Amino acid sequence: MAENKASHKVAAIVPAYNEEATIGSVLKTLLKSKELDEIIVVSGGSTDKTSEISKSLGVKVVDFLKRSGKGEAMREGVKMTKSDIIVFFDADLIGLKTEHVSQLIAPILENKADMVVGIRDRLGETPEFILKIDPVLAFGGERAMKRYVFEKVPLRFSQGFAIETALNYYCHANKIPVVFTKLKGLDMIIKERKFGFVRGFYERIKMQFEMVKIRLLILFNKKEFKK
Repeated sequence: MAENKASHKVAAIVPAYNEEATIGSVLKTLLKSKELDEIIVVSGGSTDKTSEISKSLGVKVVDFLKRSGKGEAMREGVKMTKSDIIVFFDADLIGLKTEHVSQLIAPILENKADMVVGIRDRLGETPEFILKIDPVLAFGGERAMKRYVFEKVPLRFSQGFAIETALNYYCHANKIPVVFTKLKGLDMIIKERKFGFVRGFYERIKMQFEMVKIRLLILFNKKEFKK
């Protein structure tokens, strides 16, 4: 039986760092969504107009003077809301539609999952056959979950991009139902285009290193992820 949407509050959290080129279009789509009760942008040390654009659209904005990692920004966003369903979106998305928002939230409202991971329909994203072999490998900034899932992940495993792997493993270790949904037509600005080839390549390697690091830490600290 599906749960009544009126009994739940749903918050969208958008971590952002110098995303003035795309943040406006992302937020305009989120504002059109009927499933969302509030939208929070967490700007970690942005030096461009990310915060100004967000505030002009009437959403809640949290500003950090220094650049914060993704995990830190996500945690700060969760602190700013009492909603029991949380949906995360990257700020550099291209082609985001209200249908994508619904895809992420519906399985939770219908009691089919406690976390939903959006798989972008683009080259380079996690292939579906890999997800069947090891769902912990699923990465992507578009995901919805019941609040308790996020809050149960041990703090030391939720730094930077490692947060996504940690969330996946927590659900896997505790047999929490997860749905993977392909978000057709959704793309993003790649790091090499955003920062330039050299820095973009460095940022990509840094992100992948964090994911490998967290996998190794999890292997030796599995007990910390048990309920």
